[in-house]
Amino acid sequence: MTHEERLEVYDEATKLWGLVAQYDQCVEEMGELIVAINKYKRKVLYKEYKGNNEIVANLVEEIADVSICLEQMRHFFKDHNIDSVIEQKMAKFKGQIEDMKKQK
Repeated sequence: MTHEERLEVYDEATKLWGLVAQYDQCVEEMGELIVAINKYKRKVLYKEYKGNNEIVANLVEEIADVSICLEQMRHFFKDHNIDSVIEQKMAKFKGQIEDMKKQK
């Protein structure tokens, strides 16, 4: 599916269920990603969930769900120059990394 086709799907979902429902769905998906990350950390760091290969598959699925939600939110807020804010935040992040390297 092309980017434009995905944007059309987001618009159709908004028409069908409403904007608030789309926001709520994004919040739910992000919560599910938090749970999946924590389970993955427990599997890797603390050796819980031995033999359960679905932990990684679930994490990947939740990353995909949140990626879709973020794309949808970017579409809803396209008039707010999100890329400019990302650039500012990435410059700050890069500066923090460089500062930490100097301290070592």
